[in-house]
Amino acid sequence: MFDRGGLKLGTVDGITIRIHWIFLIWGLFEWLALSRTPPGSDPATAGSLASGSTVLYYLGFLFASVFLHEMGHCRAARKVGGNAREVLLWPLGGLATVDIPDRPANHLAVAVGGPLVNLVLWLILLPLAIFSGDGLGSFFLRMPVSDPISIAAAVNLDLLLFNLLPAFPLDGGRILHSIVWSREGDWKAHKVLITSGRVVSVGLFLVWLLVAGASGFLLAMALIIFFQSHVMAKADVDSDREWWQGSDPQRESWWSRQKQRYLDQQQERKEKHEADRRQRVDQLLEKVSREGIDSLTQDERTFLEKISREYEGRDQD
Repeated sequence: MFDRGGLKLGTVDGITIRIHWIFLIWGLFEWLALSRTPPGSDPATAGSLASGSTVLYYLGFLFASVFLHEMGHCRAARKVGGNAREVLLWPLGGLATVDIPDRPANHLAVAVGGPLVNLVLWLILLPLAIFSGDGLGSFFLRMPVSDPISIAAAVNLDLLLFNLLPAFPLDGGRILHSIVWSREGDWKAHKVLITSGRVVSVGLFLVWLLVAGASGFLLAMALIIFFQSHVMAKADVDSDREWWQGSDPQRESWWSRQKQRYLDQQQERKEKHEADRRQRVDQLLEKVSREGIDSLTQDERTFLEKISREYEGRDQD
């Protein structure tokens, strides 16, 4: 069910689509935030969306926009002579697992592909949003809107702005890495991204701390970026995997490890049970050999008959 950090939804154009557990928690968070909002209160100060229908529109457009965002990465990867295998969706983008020629220009093109999709969608939707009367909106900047078209525009603006922050695992971090890599080398780009990620994480934390009604997702992103920078600081230059996504093919995700642990424990219990039964059979056969069949109790006879039937069934199979 859950593997590599996400729930598999299906395949599109040969690309496996998964949704990350963060996405599911984010949707639940919005519903809980809505349920805590007093009727008639201002969502800009209450910290939630305006109504149940707005939440549904928001989550629906968020899923669709994130999906198109990741398809933009995949399309760019194929344009530069690479391939895309898997997409893992989370609220502000995700991870497109791609194979591309390892050059800065190719990595830059793939990194830009996702935000470019959101920019195009926002530019298309913005005039319609203005015409509807809502105007410019952003949920993360606490500029709430209620019209469905305005919600779609606001979602794409949020995705665009947030993904351009210069820190891993966001696209802005990959863009910055590619630019520095092309000019000063991969190792220097790696170091720059570590510093940039730490600065961005502190900045997001301060915004969440100081701005009234700021989204709790800012704090989550601050922590994710901080720990990603910490992982990068302790890793080799080529080890820029996202620790929270289980994307390293050499290391199973947390869910996969727990599942394997459970299966191993089941197997151990099964083997112990089988060993205990064999030991009891040996003891009873030794008793028969020593004292005769009449020395067995009714329970012991029933046990031996049950074991005999099981082995006969195995032989027939």
